[in-house]
Amino acid sequence: MSQTNNHVNLSDVSDKFTKEVLVDVLRKACDGKKVQLTDWKFGEGFAKGDSYLSTVNKGVLYGVVDGQQVQVNFVVKSIPKNVGRRKTFRSKDFFGNEVMFYTKIIPKVEKFLAERGQSNLLRIPRYLTSYMDGENDFIVLEDVSPLGFGPASRQSCIDWTECIVILETLAKFHAISFAYRDQRKEEFIEITSCLKETYFGNHNWNWYQRFHKKLVDIAKHALMTEYPNSKAEKQFNSYEFGTLYDKCTELCEGDGPTFVITAGDCWAPNFLVRDIGQNKKEALMLDFQLARCASSVTDLSFLVYSCTQKPFRDEYYDDILKVYHFELSNAIKSLGSEPEKIYPWDLFMKDVKKNFIFGLVFALESIPFCLLDPTQSFDLDAIIKGNEAVNIADVWTLHNIKTSSGRQRLADVIVHAVENGYL
Repeated sequence: MSQTNNHVNLSDVSDKFTKEVLVDVLRKACDGKKVQLTDWKFGEGFAKGDSYLSTVNKGVLYGVVDGQQVQVNFVVKSIPKNVGRRKTFRSKDFFGNEVMFYTKIIPKVEKFLAERGQSNLLRIPRYLTSYMDGENDFIVLEDVSPLGFGPASRQSCIDWTECIVILETLAKFHAISFAYRDQRKEEFIEITSCLKETYFGNHNWNWYQRFHKKLVDIAKHALMTEYPNSKAEKQFNSYEFGTLYDKCTELCEGDGPTFVITAGDCWAPNFLVRDIGQNKKEALMLDFQLARCASSVTDLSFLVYSCTQKPFRDEYYDDILKVYHFELSNAIKSLGSEPEKIYPWDLFMKDVKKNFIFGLVFALESIPFCLLDPTQSFDLDAIIKGNEAVNIADVWTLHNIKTSSGRQRLADVIVHAVENGYL
């Protein structure tokens, strides 16, 4: 058995990612039975733009359980070995948040669902193990690609079929929080207190400020070029720099009666989709490094503005809201709470009006990244050489969008927000 199968040392993942960890993963995947690990190998890593905050590898474990040969496919997300990269992107904060999500929140959620016979509402890959100390962090999850799940493209937008299945998955995820809060409010508040705001807030402003300025300037250029002297351009330009960030901070602070556990980084690449026959699909959710307690609309708005374009929204926007709220209400009801009391349509629409600006602010970042050609993705280990943090604006060196279609995609989001009174 080689520790360098496919050129990946276990210690290349993390100094704490050992053979003992692999045995533990195999045991967990086999429901705690006595196991013998016989071999392992690593597959290809992910493209350099797929995960800026983590290093991601796929692997396979081979073993014997009760005399039977078994294999377990896994994905391991690990904190970057590059110290400068780790500090630049505050990887410790993001990993800490996701480990808390899987270790403190998910066990309680799974118990809550099992008690109600609704375990299928939680659509995430199986968590296997993790480690956290700020330097050697990793999270091991089941690799669901052999089960037929695949990602949506970083660049292309979702179609209506994909949109529906993602909305269903997201609505069920949020419904769990609504019912949990309704039935066990104190416990819900306690378990969600472990989540820390990783993107917004005064404590993160200095980290994000210069990069946010660049994103705002790119958006202004898109508006000026595609919709000169429009109401949208004037409205967007009327905001003093920092105001949009502050609005998002306000939407994430404290606790509100409709606050739920949100995915945080809620765009199409963080959903895996597979066909299940009869023109139907199902989806799983990934990546909870930005998980927070906030309105469910913060996730919904991120998805809509980052992963759809104007013609799609013109045709389906009202349906998106209706499908999401319908699926949410059904799932809340299946958990024993009354959706018409805790989150009726009119309250949902008030949340939409208040929170959709959140998706706009994230789209200022996500759309320019979506428009990058894969060859333009940033190889962070090549850019960040030393052991000290670099300003993210000097690493993510985005420029004004070159194509009219790309500029329109970004500007149309702002136009939509202005037309609907969100901005």
